[in-house]
Amino acid sequence: MTRRVVLLLLLSGLTALSGCGKKGPIEPPLVRMPQTGQNFAVLQRGGKVFLSWTNPEAYIDGNPIGDVAAVEVWLIKEERSGEGVAKKWTAAEFENKAELLTRISTDQFSALRPPEASGAELTYLYVPKAGDFGRKILTFALRVRDKKMKGSDFSEPFSLELLPPPPPPQKVQAVVFEDHIQVRWEDPAEAGKDVESSKPGGYNIYRSVGESPALRLNSALIKKGEYPDKDFSFGRTYRYFVRAVLESAPLVESEDSEPAEVIARDTFPPAPPSGLTVIGGSGFIVLSWEAGRESDLGGYGVWRRVAGKGEFVLLAGLTAAESSFQDAGVEKKILYEYAITALDTAGNESGKSESARGAMRDNPPT
Repeated sequence: MTRRVVLLLLLSGLTALSGCGKKGPIEPPLVRMPQTGQNFAVLQRGGKVFLSWTNPEAYIDGNPIGDVAAVEVWLIKEERSGEGVAKKWTAAEFENKAELLTRISTDQFSALRPPEASGAELTYLYVPKAGDFGRKILTFALRVRDKKMKGSDFSEPFSLELLPPPPPPQKVQAVVFEDHIQVRWEDPAEAGKDVESSKPGGYNIYRSVGESPALRLNSALIKKGEYPDKDFSFGRTYRYFVRAVLESAPLVESEDSEPAEVIARDTFPPAPPSGLTVIGGSGFIVLSWEAGRESDLGGYGVWRRVAGKGEFVLLAGLTAAESSFQDAGVEKKILYEYAITALDTAGNESGKSESARGAMRDNPPT
């Protein structure tokens, strides 16, 4: 093969190789963007607005974000129309119109985590101007920034019509009964002529136990001024407060009422035992009765006297498992009268049962 032929073959091979794996246009590098705040919600309580959310844990591509460096709260105020309908903002419109309300940095997160919050939930408090109530619609959105201060997209904007809040209920009371704690309150006082307020459509009731945070008890709005709390235990301290509620979307609550605190003391005795029967035996008298059904039954007291004479005297104390008794301390030819009382584990004692009489039998002749 001549040298010329070899060169031609090499050139043709290189030409063929140059047509394989052709590169396209250069793609720009992917920009890693944080996810925005999760579970974003806004509500009005009294003259304050509460924003809550959970910080994201990842970028939009799924990679972990680590610590969030800051969360920005952005706000648009618009005039309330006659119907009070908020404008539906597109992302571009919101970004062009919104103003930065605040930037919350990492070192501030712990102060925004209320005791009753779960996980990483944060709550930010915004206090509108007095003149905004009944006149303004507020629209909020969040933007999250990572350690390099790269910002996320805005969260879905959340609009809230500021309404004149109702005053809180009055004269909250809590009374302990055997099977529930009854909480009662009065309607809010009428606001003064120079104070604009709205009439509530119902109530929410909140309870804390000891030092624990207050939790709402009702799932549906309470329409009456009372609520029976059946989920309680004797010996514990309960604290209740009530908020009046406007049936708006979202609901608007009043400030907290004055609280009512009560210690659930068990002062309720069991029912007197029933079915007492007395049978005389040779040198003894046997008593039996129907066992009590109370869950906190602690025992029984056996009472005796000479029939028709004097006061009953406590003869014996029994456990809750005992519903019979043999009285061997009796004498011949004396008619005795018996009664039984029931006691609970808190020491409350019932009234005496209906009495029954009996006498021992003489020993049979040998």
